[in-house]
Amino acid sequence: MKRFNLTLGLALLLSSTTVSQAVFSAEIVYPKSNNVVINSPETFFIGNESPEKNLKINGEPVSIHTSGGFWHMVKLNYGENLFVIDNGREIKTYNITRNKPTTQRAVEQTYKNYEKPIIVETNSDNVPIRSMPNDFGLNRLQHLQKDILLQVIGEFGNYYKVQLSRDDFAWISKDYSKKISEDKLPEQRIISFDYAENEQKRTYVIKLSDKVPYTLSESDGLNLVVYNVKDYPYNKYECHINNYGKLFGYSSYYTDDNRLIIEVKNPPIIDKTKPLQGLKVAIDAGHGGSELGAIGCLNDKEKDVNLDISALLKSKLEANGAKVIMTRESDSDVGLNERVKIANANDAQIFVSIHNNALPDSAAHLKSTGSETYYFYPQSRELAKSVVDSLSKETGFKNNGAKAQSFAVVRNTNCPAILVEVGYIINPEDNAKLVDKDFQNKIADAILHGLENYLK
Repeated sequence: MKRFNLTLGLALLLSSTTVSQAVFSAEIVYPKSNNVVINSPETFFIGNESPEKNLKINGEPVSIHTSGGFWHMVKLNYGENLFVIDNGREIKTYNITRNKPTTQRAVEQTYKNYEKPIIVETNSDNVPIRSMPNDFGLNRLQHLQKDILLQVIGEFGNYYKVQLSRDDFAWISKDYSKKISEDKLPEQRIISFDYAENEQKRTYVIKLSDKVPYTLSESDGLNLVVYNVKDYPYNKYECHINNYGKLFGYSSYYTDDNRLIIEVKNPPIIDKTKPLQGLKVAIDAGHGGSELGAIGCLNDKEKDVNLDISALLKSKLEANGAKVIMTRESDSDVGLNERVKIANANDAQIFVSIHNNALPDSAAHLKSTGSETYYFYPQSRELAKSVVDSLSKETGFKNNGAKAQSFAVVRNTNCPAILVEVGYIINPEDNAKLVDKDFQNKIADAILHGLENYLK
């Protein structure tokens, strides 16, 4: 009988130890598995562990935040890299492979000039024409609708070089165009001009004999250039549209009967004591559904934190008189274009997309922290700066500034639009704050005040 009790006690002890290890063993959030390929000279281990543990990776002590979160940068050699994670009670191993770059020489792309121009046609809506032959950065000049003819004089890689006028050129992806002929591009006529105005917007209408390429850019108002039209110097019509106060959103498009419509929103009338009263604000909780976003060291999903902050911001905006449009109010999949359509269809006057940040493996050494905001059009720069300044001042997050970037949700909206990266969810200290309900309230207040300061 005594032997049975001893055996039972030993089994219970072992069982207790196993459970204890399962509860307190280090959870590695990134890398996502213990046998991965990462082609970078560095990476990091992101996860959580009991702060009392003496955690080491390959013998190096790991700093654990009071919340339990940690991130630890490691170097990667070519080939297999073995990492031993030891918390004093158990050991885990990770094998990370860094492949050597291929020695195969890349095919050098060269510019090809056509002896005779060809005509191509845009094959879909929202086709970007660019200042450079690549699909990244801030090089979009305009988005064109389907069935607009362009004269092409050369190519570089997967891009056609378009001649808009004698001295104006652009680039269009071959994927967004189809070759029509080698005939000369027919010139079109401007048939009439029209103008209308109401409390919400000013509308400029140019009737043409057929759709032609054009650009609309910001410079102390709006500069419109319509190309390939008769009876104007170098076959282009140029027009400057003055501001009436702040530029507060605009759009341009063709109708089926070849009317080019330029709509310029009038700035709202602001009551400085209640600047948000009656204003339509679109809040976009980034990611959602199958799109998790970044994963924090405490295993929090960015999509959930974004939604929590967005819900609080909605409540605060409505309490201050704003009319709020949400692109999602639950854990649902919403495409990038759909988010923009929701804002535009509801005539949003301000668009705010809520996100939280991460880093690529190659930037692991930066160990970034803090807030930053992004915008695409110059009209949104002041809004982006006001919000990031307010976030930094009221939350204590480092101010990483307002930056221009070509993100889809701020590029295609018809109003001042910004994307807010509240903090770095993979940073243990930022992560702990981002999931704290009281701190989320502070974040929502700060964004609210940033909007108010901009409107005032």
